[in-house]
Amino acid sequence: MVELTRTVVIPSVELTERKLKTFKELVELYKQMLVELVDYGFEKNVDSFTRLKRDKYRELRERFPQLPSHYIHTACQDASTRIKSFNKLKKRGLAKSERPEVNRVAIWLDDHLWKRVGYTTILVSTHKGWVPVELRPHKQFWEYVNSEWALRTQPKMRLDYKRRRLLVYLVFTKAANIDEERTENVVSVDVNEDNVTVKVLDKAYILKTNIKRLTLGYAKYREVVQSVRGNGHVKRALHGRERKRKKDIRLKVANLIANTAKELNAVVVLEKLPRGCPKNMIEGVKDATLRHRIYQAGFRSMVKAIEEECFERRVPVAKVDPKGTSSRCPFCSSKLMRGNASRHLKCSKCGVEMGRDVVAVMNIERRYLTYKGLVPLAPMPCEPALEVAVLPVKEWARRKSLDAINKHELVRMSI
Repeated sequence: MVELTRTVVIPSVELTERKLKTFKELVELYKQMLVELVDYGFEKNVDSFTRLKRDKYRELRERFPQLPSHYIHTACQDASTRIKSFNKLKKRGLAKSERPEVNRVAIWLDDHLWKRVGYTTILVSTHKGWVPVELRPHKQFWEYVNSEWALRTQPKMRLDYKRRRLLVYLVFTKAANIDEERTENVVSVDVNEDNVTVKVLDKAYILKTNIKRLTLGYAKYREVVQSVRGNGHVKRALHGRERKRKKDIRLKVANLIANTAKELNAVVVLEKLPRGCPKNMIEGVKDATLRHRIYQAGFRSMVKAIEEECFERRVPVAKVDPKGTSSRCPFCSSKLMRGNASRHLKCSKCGVEMGRDVVAVMNIERRYLTYKGLVPLAPMPCEPALEVAVLPVKEWARRKSLDAINKHELVRMSI
């Protein structure tokens, strides 16, 4: 059984002057506790929630008697999470400071600190009693409420000072029972920098994503803007816009693959990419532009998006070792040589010639079937060729499944 988790952000209506003042005071008190807990935990090398609570609860209870006691409980959880996260980053050499800093504050609420009144109002326990907050639910919220998703009892809350409102982070969960043994087909997927290749039955689809063009375009744009304006806010805004566009592409690819696999009652087979995937790939690469492209390609993010969309639709997912999938012949397992084009490969033993991406999805499928003990007889190169479609974004982005793509768009590849 797989448990899926989704976070939905619900804004409140504009707060009255009295409510805004109450929540500003609450945030300030919570931040004081959180800063003290983080500093204490880091200095004493304590990242356990239970130890933080044991060491600091009485002291904080005496200093903040006006606050409900459960705010100390959730602040200890928050501080423990921040310290653990900082220690992991520091261990990997990715920390940007010498000690953890508390910049943005989102108040953690447990079931003693909030109550739901219907679906459009919540009550929040504060130092001035229970305060009602009216929400503005949106379409995404109602989709989760009216489906199989269950609401968790510990949301988070953040104050938006500019718009004078609260942002409530509600967490929905759903348990998915997935039976891999009942599947009839295999959909193998290979993730690359500029495309995602999918093999469905006797067809291979190369879905162009344009991630390379996006990465280089925004990098150049930021460089020009910074040289002219030198504005850090503009740089951050461009980073956010780039992330959103790439996320949109990943979700569309993931939906397309998950819907296709569900229609075919298939298992989706992905590469099991290691945690340090980008770091391993750039070893020995001296070109700064290429290093940036590899880091920004988001290989693991694409795999994760496909995996989550499949789980949400109860489509089974399997992962295989990616080593050698794009460099070995899928028919005789010989080492492939580079062909006439940059991503064209050929086998000196059996004479097969095909694209690198098609080789990868065939090997991924074969590796999974070998593991399951279901390897069919390998087709000979003289048999009918695999149909391959190279599709730009405009051809697949609005599709609900790969079967919806017209057959005349498929180009037969000779192998």
